[in-house]
Amino acid sequence: MTDGQLIARAAGGDGTAFELLYDRHWKAVYSYAWLLTRSVPDAEDVTQECFLALIRKPSSFDPARAQLRTWLIAVVRRQYLGRFRKSARESGSAFLPEVAIPARIDEDLIRTERAEAVREALGTLPEPQREALYLFEFEGLNLAEVAAVLDIEPNAVKARLYRGREQLKQLLTPCNCERSL
Repeated sequence: MTDGQLIARAAGGDGTAFELLYDRHWKAVYSYAWLLTRSVPDAEDVTQECFLALIRKPSSFDPARAQLRTWLIAVVRRQYLGRFRKSARESGSAFLPEVAIPARIDEDLIRTERAEAVREALGTLPEPQREALYLFEFEGLNLAEVAAVLDIEPNAVKARLYRGREQLKQLLTPCNCERSL
């Protein structure tokens, strides 16, 4: 069954259809929410809000414009930015928090060290480059999809990817970790 068919059924109250949609896409949605919030409870809340937004207003998703996963990730970003703006108004802060990439735990010690070096290097990149690299490399979105999520032109995505990769090469060359990208 296609995502579009599942959305229609879930919007009509079919719990099984909603579960299938959730099972297909929760990992990408949650991972990106965690990347932005760096908080399990906040990432869970954003993930839940994202799927509820889809069910409450299924007509806001247009399969002719984007894949569902891309649309959901864009919703995560909008919800995160909305939460941040609300929090900033309440606290008087105007700066976005740093976004970090979660380290992947590997059994092999060398691989673990490389993964940690990459995570640390990604954490030092400016947020626009970090987001573009995460969506492109880790979520597997194409240039057009990343551009849609970030609300920028595909050429701007290319520039962010290039600058981010160049910085990573410089940061990782001393430990010869660039091969783990």
